[in-house]
Amino acid sequence: MAEEKYGIQETKELLSFVFSLAEAIKLSNADGNFNWRDGLNFIEPLKKLGPAIDNIEDIIPEIADLDAEEWNELITFVSERWDLDTSDSNDDLSEKIEEGLNAGIELIRMTQLFKV
Repeated sequence: MAEEKYGIQETKELLSFVFSLAEAIKLSNADGNFNWRDGLNFIEPLKKLGPAIDNIEDIIPEIADLDAEEWNELITFVSERWDLDTSDSNDDLSEKIEEGLNAGIELIRMTQLFKV
């Protein structure tokens, strides 16, 4: 009997939030002057926050369960949505995804520090 896979939907939602947030920060800091108008850059990440934290407990099992096909799907997902600088090497996009996942996992860990 085949073991049930977790899928990667929650992982995609987490990456979507993390990369949107990073992009908003980059755009807001582009002119070296952060002001209230730059707050508009954070609307998209805020819209992605809800889906990213719904079922947040499923993200680590999904990441632990990733296979090559799912990893390739994540590469496609990220490359179609964000224009990331990947000029350093062929594996640079994979490295960026790993960094995004690590940032997301750290955010998950930070949420566990708070009593609610």
